[in-house]
Amino acid sequence: MTDAGMAARPRSLEEDLRPEQAYGLDTVVGNGGGIVAPRARSSESSIMRVRLLLRVLVFWTGWFAVARLLFLLYEWRLTRTLDLPLIAGVWGHGLRIDLSAAAYLTLIPWLVLIAPFDTGPKLLRRVFGVYFALALTITSLITVADLQLFVEWRYRLDSTLIHFLRTPDEALASSASAPWVVLGCLLVVLIATSLVAARRFFAPALPTTSLGGPVAAMLPFALGLTLIVPIRGGLQWTPLNPSFAYFSDNDFANQSALNASWHFAHATVNAAQEPSTNPYVTLPHAEARALVDSLLSPTVVPFRSLLRIQRPNIVLIVWESLTAKVVARLGGLPGVTPVFDSLTHDGILFDSLFASAGRTPQGLVALLSAYPAQPHQQVLDTPHVLNSLPTLSKSLGSAGWHTSFYYGGELEFANIKAYTTLGRFGRIVGEDAFLASQRNSKWGAHDHVVLARAAHDLANEPRPFFTTVLTLSSHEPFDVPEAPAFQGTTEDTLFMNAHHYTDRSVGAFIAMARKQSWWDSTLIIVIADHGSPRPVPDPIVDEPVPDRYHIPMLWLGGAIAVRDTVIHTVGSQVDVTPTLLGQLGRPVHEYRWGKNLLERPDAGFAYFAYHDGFTYLDSRGWVVYDELARKTVQSGGRADPSHQRRGAAMLQLSFDDFLAR
Repeated sequence: MTDAGMAARPRSLEEDLRPEQAYGLDTVVGNGGGIVAPRARSSESSIMRVRLLLRVLVFWTGWFAVARLLFLLYEWRLTRTLDLPLIAGVWGHGLRIDLSAAAYLTLIPWLVLIAPFDTGPKLLRRVFGVYFALALTITSLITVADLQLFVEWRYRLDSTLIHFLRTPDEALASSASAPWVVLGCLLVVLIATSLVAARRFFAPALPTTSLGGPVAAMLPFALGLTLIVPIRGGLQWTPLNPSFAYFSDNDFANQSALNASWHFAHATVNAAQEPSTNPYVTLPHAEARALVDSLLSPTVVPFRSLLRIQRPNIVLIVWESLTAKVVARLGGLPGVTPVFDSLTHDGILFDSLFASAGRTPQGLVALLSAYPAQPHQQVLDTPHVLNSLPTLSKSLGSAGWHTSFYYGGELEFANIKAYTTLGRFGRIVGEDAFLASQRNSKWGAHDHVVLARAAHDLANEPRPFFTTVLTLSSHEPFDVPEAPAFQGTTEDTLFMNAHHYTDRSVGAFIAMARKQSWWDSTLIIVIADHGSPRPVPDPIVDEPVPDRYHIPMLWLGGAIAVRDTVIHTVGSQVDVTPTLLGQLGRPVHEYRWGKNLLERPDAGFAYFAYHDGFTYLDSRGWVVYDELARKTVQSGGRADPSHQRRGAAMLQLSFDDFLAR
């Protein structure tokens, strides 16, 4: 048979189904004509898949870099106010978020490339074409929408757009002045050029032959698993969140470092559980307003001054999980915080204070912004709400105080970095400021290290200063660098040992402060970020909710005018800033959800929300009300229906306020 005839001979069914060809293997024939060893072609197919996967990641990273450049050019009026270090910071801090967004968008091609069957080149090209057409259209839409919405809102695109589009008439009216023609042309050009760029970038890499079988999918499968690293922003403890973009006191620089597509997706996922209407409306609005006004309206009762000087230095120590249950002076367990107990005789103890919620982010907002916690909502996860809040650091900073914030852990945790940056703290010190040898706890640098650093820095700080120190060592897992004061391995014992350590650390800071020249003109406030269910007083009997939220507050330092004094007025964390500003003679009108504890002839009250309910208490009694069950689930003292109505009014109107921001 001629060569031509051999070429034209059709392959037999048996030849097509030879096992070695079905699995992408060639045969090596020895002298005897048998199969000596298989030669895998799958390695070439595997490398081809890996290269294609990496190209997808590189493409999207580059695309988002172009999108950021487009944002900076569109916002040129603000961009030109940035100096070179800030512009470099925008790109440097934005790269991590760009990589995360790129890794997310690489997941779909990854799933295609790890298919355990032989994907033909024609099908693969078609799948990639559809994928990029959809993905580039969506990301281009988000990018262009973000350009104009930032002009209007001054923050990057988030789930607010979804709420906005639910009222299309208002949306159209609000956007009537937008340059629709320019934006439309820009969108068309962006999509078209992106598709052309994708085609040219991937054309050389798309295979023209078989991708092989399941063996060829193993390496790209393993490589794809590593996408979790850029997706979560690295190997650090805290997953990527918008705080990672906050590096400057220039808000536009921080906003520019965000990735519009990533930020929109992140905010939308977080907002999926947020109601768009108030689910806690139980009273007529007029009645609710009258009740809240009666509780929060400022009085004209004169209050005594607790300070010797009008403009003291202020150090606010926010102690992780400091519950009244470990403070003997408040009826807690003896010996856990002996230094704090002794210091109460040298200062002013507020013994009837309650936390606003059960988490650090909520406690910080309550303390520094006098803003109450909301059920199921984290204010620090809601950028537009966060940006609308007043903060004590801004109030004091504008009045001449030099401000700083210290935390031994990752500032990105729970968006603390965003909050402190927006709060205009002049110096923000986090985990990265400490040596690796000092970051020897799960959360970062231990309390004695952070407090010693703060004491050292304050020696050279211009006065007056306002410094906030957030501790962390008494957080789970309660690993502290000292021998245990209490024997045992239960969670309660570990909790007590951790507080015993932080107590010594705070005591050492106070001892160092007494030796400083600034001590005589300084007010030090020690307070918890929140309470704790630990230690459990009785594992059988349900602990009253107020006991879990009961926290101490202590004022001491050379600036106070009285000592060994106890203030019994009932209050919560939202009252701390108004009380302090009242003592300083500063305006408090921005902090309308708090009250001055020293001008309450009615002995005060405390309100805090949790899950789907609230607690309201005053000197007469207290109630814990569950909104889902629609009933009071705990109560004490001489509580009556007025307690429930007042708490319901606070929940209803504070949530209205949250939704309106």
